[in-house]
Amino acid sequence: MRYEMDTLADGTRLYSYDELKSMLAETKARRKERLLARDAVLILLYAHKEKPIYGRTALIKQLFLFFEEVVKKREIDAQEPRFVPYRFGPYSFVMMNTVDSLWHSGYIAIEGKKNSKKERFLLTEGGEKMASELFRHLPDEVQRDIQEKRKSWDQWGGDILQYVYTCYPRYKERSELKKKYGTIVWGQGKA
Repeated sequence: MRYEMDTLADGTRLYSYDELKSMLAETKARRKERLLARDAVLILLYAHKEKPIYGRTALIKQLFLFFEEVVKKREIDAQEPRFVPYRFGPYSFVMMNTVDSLWHSGYIAIEGKKNSKKERFLLTEGGEKMASELFRHLPDEVQRDIQEKRKSWDQWGGDILQYVYTCYPRYKERSELKKKYGTIVWGQGKA
């Protein structure tokens, strides 16, 4: 839709109230369709809400896999999480800032010893309500896919790093653990 506008001598554009209202409604509708970093964290925790995610490393790896294996493969329009190779594989400052914001806002709870495998990430009552609404608006096949993946990622425990380093080797290059998780070459060797 094109909008008629008046322009002042200094280049300032003037819109009528109706034009501005229409532009804002279009922007809001486009923004609603986009998966935000906040939404991804809430949806991931909600997908297997009976079980918290243990440890920051597991949380960030599951978020990485969520974006790689659900969002990108299904071509879902989403906020860019900006994962980079880091000390323990793929890391996103955007996602961890989002986790901290959700905690400060009371949507997620973080319990246990910080930066340990006993640290737990789970939804609060308010977070579960918001996540439920987000999850409900996803297509059924996407909901099932996320639930299945989340359950399997939870079961992998520390092996999630092996999987990430094997399937996404570029994120291994700066890892402090890259020697511990050697490259697996499938189909090589003797039976």
